[in-house]
Amino acid sequence: MKYFINSSRPTRRQMLTGMGVAAGGAALAIGAPGILRAQESPLVVVSGGGSYEDAIRKAIIEPFQKETGISVTYVTPASEAKLKAQVDSNNVQWDVMELSNPAFRPDANKYLEEIDYAAFDKETLDNLVPEAKTKYGVGSFVYSTVMAFSTVEYPVDKPRPTSWAEFWDISKFPGPRTLETCADGSTATVEFALLAAGVPKDKLYPIDLDKAFASLDRIKPQIAKFWSVGAEPGQMLSDRQVAMGSAWNGRMQALKDQGASIDYQWNEAQLSPTHWVVPKGAKNRAAAMKFAAYQASAQAQARLNNLIFYGPLNRAAFKYIEPKVAAQLPTAPDNLNKQYFANLEYWQTQSSSGKSNTDILVDRWAEWVAS
Repeated sequence: MKYFINSSRPTRRQMLTGMGVAAGGAALAIGAPGILRAQESPLVVVSGGGSYEDAIRKAIIEPFQKETGISVTYVTPASEAKLKAQVDSNNVQWDVMELSNPAFRPDANKYLEEIDYAAFDKETLDNLVPEAKTKYGVGSFVYSTVMAFSTVEYPVDKPRPTSWAEFWDISKFPGPRTLETCADGSTATVEFALLAAGVPKDKLYPIDLDKAFASLDRIKPQIAKFWSVGAEPGQMLSDRQVAMGSAWNGRMQALKDQGASIDYQWNEAQLSPTHWVVPKGAKNRAAAMKFAAYQASAQAQARLNNLIFYGPLNRAAFKYIEPKVAAQLPTAPDNLNKQYFANLEYWQTQSSSGKSNTDILVDRWAEWVAS
């Protein structure tokens, strides 16, 4: 999972976090203190560590415990392999966890509980974007893979590419590039290659790999490096090793706030949501569903996204997010309309060979890079 904390203006952000708990008020009061007496063991919540853990504890875990009386144990890191091992051994230790893909696997019904949307209030359900409401997972937040620039090479008064077709146009927009590798199953680069080849963003799926790699053949000589670590494109842009590249929006905004000579734009960016899932056979299933519903509420998502540079999946969250902060988030209305959601279900779908579409991409990528 790709988390980066919004560290700018920390005092104001901490204040907003505290105010957000108060603003949530009665609307977030799910459950009752009596639940604590009926709870045999703490609710085990599993997600990322480090700075993200600090943010989610402040924004969601602590107010959830206070408002519901449900005790929480937080565990990190989240691991799909461990989830499967627990279910396979009938020894499920985790109750609710945050991951990118398991809700879309073909075997999700074997490893995950269906999300009980009866635990959600109508306002939350009405305001969650469709991509957040899936059978086996409910959305937590979304990050974007955007097009970024060195402002030394491309200052604000100089034309910049505004589409991946223009990013591919070396004669009009010269300079070395960087794009994300697909070796680890990341999919943005092949999708950008199709956009560059003229495929509309609402017609990307099913992915035409032949067309995508033919498009990549055209840009390959200009790629200084296919990056695999989120810090790499920002470093290469800052050091002027590249003039432009794909990058995660959170990294770019953090560097901009630190004064780096970097900018980015939202057009044709890939939106990648993460979801909360409940392992099959979770001991605290009912409390896990309450947690999933709680974090999906507008106020809870607003508190979290006042601390991170990623976007809430509850549209009403923007009522509680400062406008200057909202403008930097992927799902702000003006930004959301320019982008497209990655189709996680497609990438997890298995072919007749038994491999997922992601596995097929990884194999094809390895052959292409070596050629």
